[in-house]
Amino acid sequence: MKRVAVVGSGPCGLAALKEMCDAGFEAMLFERSERMGGVFASAAAYPDLHLTISNWCMAFSDFPDPMRLCYPSAGEYLQYLHNYASHFDLERHIQYNSEVISAQQGKDGQWHLQVRQGVKPDQTILHVQVDALVVSTGAHHVPRSPPAGLAGFTGRVIHSNEYGEEFKREVEEKKLRVLIVGGGESSADLSAEMGALSPEVAVWLRRPHCFGPRYLNKKNEMEQVVVNKTRDFPANSFLEAATTNRMSAAQNVYLYGLWRKVLWSLPILNGSLNSMCLESTKPAFFLNDQATFVTKNQRMCEAVGEGKVEVIVSKDVSSRGLTFDFRTEKGNGVQRREFDAVILCNGYLTEFPWLKVEGVSWNPRDWFLHTFPAGLGHTLSFVGYARPHQGGIPPMAEMQARYVARIIRGDRVLPSNYATLARHDAVAERNYYHISPNLDTLVDYAAYLENVARRAGCEPRLPASSILLYNLHMVAFVAMIASLFGMEDSTGYMKYALPVWIGTLLAFTVVDDGLLIQWWLYPQWPVWYRQRGHGANPAHLRGILKRVPLWRSTAVTPGFLLLLFWSIPTFYLQRLIAPLLLVPHLLFTALGIRFREAWGGLLRPKMVVLHSGVWRLSDLFLP
Repeated sequence: MKRVAVVGSGPCGLAALKEMCDAGFEAMLFERSERMGGVFASAAAYPDLHLTISNWCMAFSDFPDPMRLCYPSAGEYLQYLHNYASHFDLERHIQYNSEVISAQQGKDGQWHLQVRQGVKPDQTILHVQVDALVVSTGAHHVPRSPPAGLAGFTGRVIHSNEYGEEFKREVEEKKLRVLIVGGGESSADLSAEMGALSPEVAVWLRRPHCFGPRYLNKKNEMEQVVVNKTRDFPANSFLEAATTNRMSAAQNVYLYGLWRKVLWSLPILNGSLNSMCLESTKPAFFLNDQATFVTKNQRMCEAVGEGKVEVIVSKDVSSRGLTFDFRTEKGNGVQRREFDAVILCNGYLTEFPWLKVEGVSWNPRDWFLHTFPAGLGHTLSFVGYARPHQGGIPPMAEMQARYVARIIRGDRVLPSNYATLARHDAVAERNYYHISPNLDTLVDYAAYLENVARRAGCEPRLPASSILLYNLHMVAFVAMIASLFGMEDSTGYMKYALPVWIGTLLAFTVVDDGLLIQWWLYPQWPVWYRQRGHGANPAHLRGILKRVPLWRSTAVTPGFLLLLFWSIPTFYLQRLIAPLLLVPHLLFTALGIRFREAWGGLLRPKMVVLHSGVWRLSDLFLP
């Protein structure tokens, strides 16, 4: 029996441990703290933190969250993790207060671990040998240092992981002027809270940021979050319904990106959010928000619109005492401001000083599928370093773990050229995410999940009835196009094709209880990927879909109508050009050549352009 060690008991580590156990390995997990949960059990989970991804999109595929579809608090998600660990009896494999201080691979291929166990002064060193090592320590290791321009500041400086009720009281009582550094989810939350307590709050950004709302409307976000805890909201009202649905992922990124620009130009979402998104994506006219990291939290935008928070965009800043000089983007102007306190929301460093391996890059973008570094095969893998552009990290980590487990067990084999594929992927990702090129964990949610699932053998499929209905519909559609363009012997097609097209379109809503519509327009929840493959349990998917029936969980809103009016025509268009793109895709893949953007590579479906996309001839006939 192979022995596998997992390091870290956050959501990603727990998923990795569960999959290693399922594969029949002697699995063990080392956690340096005294409890599981990772960032959700640490000081980084500041008070009143609510997830920016829904509970169903953060749940693991084989353990759907029994709560209604909503945005849980950090505490509620931590309880979900405890329930997950209890359900699969994971606790007996976890060793707490156990810090891996050294991991080195011997000539025999085994990993030799030194684990410091216990609490001071009663600590001991445990020596362990394992066949494979899975690293799931997460990205929240060491808080980043303050930017160099803040070196002269003499006021109060805290990192977001130190933020709490005591600091909030101090700000309110002393009326402290607060500067927040960074524009991620924590910055959006803390700036909104500070805006209600401080007479002057500003957020410093080096460049404009792009934001996404939790709900696809312009209403107050946190008020909706609270109401949603006790009332069902339509499934299509959540952000992930627009960003992770399969119909959108089936488009090419140019069409997908242009839809965003149309959305931000209409009064559907928060006005400040629209303005900030349009400004931030100017360098990427066609790709729009696909070229950058998106902050999935509109609370800062609301506070800016209400005049409670100001955003300062400046590449450089200098400070002396309580005074800051921000160099403006245009010209040589300087904006001078004074602040009493600074909150750093500038992220964390990811470090692996205990991994004693030479010649290995610690950049996730250099690893095959953000999982396997070159030269070590399946013996060393990283789970949890694929951060989706939309959607949550835990489902990505679970998919990584399923693939890793299959490879270690021998059910799957790493491609012989996996290091070359990783290099091609790294170039493609940097070009694609060119506004945020240094966020090396960034991946596309739909493309990553689907492509890793295909390699692991657990990609979802529709029933034969739905597939046949879809193909009949497309045959009728192609016949109508042929008739419209007056192709030879096709003028009579229309009178037969049009009724078939309309009839199959209506049938989409009733065949298999409308499963085709749900497949296209519902979020790509992780539970879809427990339908097939090792550990399959289709009942989980059926159970979730019964909780959100098509007609009761679909709200006809301006945003949804815009999505339909844009996505349906572009879906047909993409299906028409797909055969022309599949041939060069297969050819370049066989030759080990990257299908470059200049050659039309980004005209392929968004689902296959990144992460060593797997595109097959059979895909032309699948919805």
